[in-house]
Amino acid sequence: MSTTFGVQTEDELVPVARRNGIGEGRVSITFINPLARLLPSDTPVVPMDNTAQGVETIDDLLYLEAYEPVIIEE
Repeated sequence: MSTTFGVQTEDELVPVARRNGIGEGRVSITFINPLARLLPSDTPVVPMDNTAQGVETIDDLLYLEAYEPVIIEE
């Protein structure tokens, strides 16, 4: 399962990162917009094509990226 996350600007939802399932309950994060890392950590992100599964801010994405692959408890 994968999800693209975006940041809402005044008139556009800009894709910033992608979460990909890599098997056995693990995920990886890829930032697709290099400017996303410069945003404040509390900047809200919006799931564009799937569910958020607990990801609400840029900080959540940075955390997942730092500790990838992450085991998701079921």
